[in-house]
Amino acid sequence: MPVRQIRIALIEDSPTVRMFYKKLFEKAGFEVLEAENAKEGWNIICNQKPDVIVLDMMMPEIPGIELLKRIRSYDYSKNIPVLVLTSIKEPDKVKEIYKYGADHYTLKGMDSPDMIKQTVYQLLKKEQEKQVHRKLEGQDSDNVDIPDIDRHFFWFESDLG
Repeated sequence: MPVRQIRIALIEDSPTVRMFYKKLFEKAGFEVLEAENAKEGWNIICNQKPDVIVLDMMMPEIPGIELLKRIRSYDYSKNIPVLVLTSIKEPDKVKEIYKYGADHYTLKGMDSPDMIKQTVYQLLKKEQEKQVHRKLEGQDSDNVDIPDIDRHFFWFESDLG
């Protein structure tokens, strides 16, 4: 039986940054699912359930923090590890990123590509260990379905307010 590649949702509005990280992760053997905005990212999450998410915070229309909140609000996606890769460095904003569920925060240009790759490996390993514990405790959420209406995710003005 063939083994499925580990899937990374790479949600980043910059084509240059996306291309760089896509090559990095593909070279490491990952399947990269690209999205240039939060809506495309949510569709990937709903339809392909990636194993890990690399998320930019500063995107047009819908900021990454809103997508992070949405990811953490559904049983379907709440356990997917999220690595925030951003240029935001204000301490209050970084606290907010962690408050809403980022597993790791990396400032763009600060960590080497190998460090970022290692961080992804660590997040995957940590989530795998958590899955084992959840199964042992009878809290298996792998089969949780996301409601159909949310597969196409509509952001309302009230969600952004």
